[in-house]
Amino acid sequence: MLKRLMAAAVACAAFANFPASAASENVIDLEDLTEEQLSEAIEFVIGNAIFVMFHEAGHMLISELALPVLGREEDAVDALSSILLLEAKDEALDKAMTDSADGWFLSSELTSQNGEEPAFWDSHGLDEQRAYQMVCMMVGNDAEGFKEFADSIEFPEERREECLEEYARTAESWRTLLAPHIAAEGQMAKMTATYEKVDDEELSAYASMIQTAELLEAVRDVFAETYKLKDGIRITGKACGEPNAYWHPAERELTYCYELAQMHMTLIAGYLLNAKDGN
Repeated sequence: MLKRLMAAAVACAAFANFPASAASENVIDLEDLTEEQLSEAIEFVIGNAIFVMFHEAGHMLISELALPVLGREEDAVDALSSILLLEAKDEALDKAMTDSADGWFLSSELTSQNGEEPAFWDSHGLDEQRAYQMVCMMVGNDAEGFKEFADSIEFPEERREECLEEYARTAESWRTLLAPHIAAEGQMAKMTATYEKVDDEELSAYASMIQTAELLEAVRDVFAETYKLKDGIRITGKACGEPNAYWHPAERELTYCYELAQMHMTLIAGYLLNAKDGN
């Protein structure tokens, strides 16, 4: 079913009906992007959405399967989502990983430009730290395949060597932890995927983008077919009033907020326009 995620990214990159005027808070005008840049931006948004949903699904697995976590859970599920995507050995999902790392780098730059203080107290690592740790997982999985990307951010050679062992150890730990919970062939938990409609025209465009990619269905099928989960988990796309995604244990609901797609579009569009202007 990871192949469906690949198809989702490719299909959405070619999604021709996305409105060129959509822009978060009118800061970025997508009309200034070329057709090629818009396609690249949409692929970036979907790539980030894939990683985010796998991250939140990691929280779901910990909750539903009562998995032990040593250390910070946010770091643990960042590692798990990276491992699941990298182990698929799929070019489009590898691109989703690099796009997601770039997403954290761009988010960190924006925080700095806005004069915001880093949230050292947060349960998540700092955006730039999360990006570099993702790169560590990439080169730990395939040092040669991700060499060009690692070189582009000047990832230190000595750190790359450490990442080889770190990745192997972390991947084996997750495989051992999840092994008793792998579903038998043909076994599939009943999970629903729902896209809620929104009245806001711009946000509706992002909802359509996510739905056209069948992102929620792909994530649903991957986890429903792979793990022994109880029926009744819901995966929902909705307007939340903020760019976010989360797992709600009591409600047994995995939520992707359309505002998150909007935020990622603003980040990448701003980057592409600045690059075009030579800034």
